[in-house]
Amino acid sequence: MAVITISRHFGAGATTLGSRIAKRLGYKYLNDELIKEVAKHVGVSVKDISNVERRKPSKLVKFLEKIISTDAIERGRRRKQLDMDEYVKAIKEVILKLYEEGNVVIIGRGSNYILQGKEDVIHVLVVASKRRRLHFLMDTYGLTKSQAERAIQRADVIRSEFLYYFSNRENHDNPLIYTLCINMDYVTMEQAEDIIIKLVQRTE
Repeated sequence: MAVITISRHFGAGATTLGSRIAKRLGYKYLNDELIKEVAKHVGVSVKDISNVERRKPSKLVKFLEKIISTDAIERGRRRKQLDMDEYVKAIKEVILKLYEEGNVVIIGRGSNYILQGKEDVIHVLVVASKRRRLHFLMDTYGLTKSQAERAIQRADVIRSEFLYYFSNRENHDNPLIYTLCINMDYVTMEQAEDIIIKLVQRTE
């Protein structure tokens, strides 16, 4: 009944890694789907959540609009006002519910903070140099170098602003708050996958 949270530098390959791990273990995989779960939990659409995130200081809305279609949420759902505090509260409730269910890989969304200190949780931080991140985005998604650079810059700001709602620490990459830190400059995707799988097996 393990739970794996994966925090990451955008472009380090963590979403690919998380998907591979979930498939290999037969776990539920939550990345973009987590936002849909939150929307269902509070009875709003992804667009409603986006409206909340348009309010400063969060810029996460621009990122969400690119990765999630509002059509993915059932039309006709009741609409209500939702503020950032309610949104963060909903994320915490959904992630805690997923923790109780177990056997899940959760990408980001402050999950490492929400589940800090919980039993049977492995917190992974996936990092990489900017050069490695650029090449990964260019090779995987066909971005130009300038597009990849802009994506990294935007995502880093978004991550920092969003995680502030869960912790006011300045360094969200502090290795002491993670079970395992993986530098993808020196580890292949296959090796990273094997390392995490073995760690999960040791906790079972």
